[in-house]
Amino acid sequence: MQMLRCRICGETYLGTEPPSRCPFCGAHSEYFVGPGSFTSAENAIQPTEIEKADLETAIELERSNTRYYLAMSRMHGDESLASTYKRLSKVEMEHCSVFCRLADVPKPDDLNTPDGDPSSWCEAIEESARRETRAAAFYAEVVGRATNERIREVFSAVSAVERDHLALDALAADWAGCEPG
Repeated sequence: MQMLRCRICGETYLGTEPPSRCPFCGAHSEYFVGPGSFTSAENAIQPTEIEKADLETAIELERSNTRYYLAMSRMHGDESLASTYKRLSKVEMEHCSVFCRLADVPKPDDLNTPDGDPSSWCEAIEESARRETRAAAFYAEVVGRATNERIREVFSAVSAVERDHLALDALAADWAGCEPG
């Protein structure tokens, strides 16, 4: 058994082999370190006013996505898709938590409340792709302007995860038989 800690979300992974992605936040394997190589003190940062505003925007993006994916997870007609978006809601909730820690603010209290009422799987997956595209692009912009190294690291990692989610949306659309958009 190994103990590895994710530098992005801080969660500890236990296993015989390192995973390709953090099972909690989706960060790629390069962010795994030995358990003593990362402490939550690394999140005690002094963001600039621009970085604070970027963190607030990120919190709202992740809050909204968490709640939308939770609504998707309650859709009927395909248990595999519902389960996939339930998992995705948990990953987005973890991202929201990470950004809240960096901003030193409490997590929103409505993260477990579904929001949205998609009428079909294809519509919902298309909306998911729009959300992931917006988040990945915004996070990449933040990486380009951030002055704090920890903020650059987290936003870079989460931007990559959001691009992974776009690939997941493409798979889900294919699974659901959606027309290419």
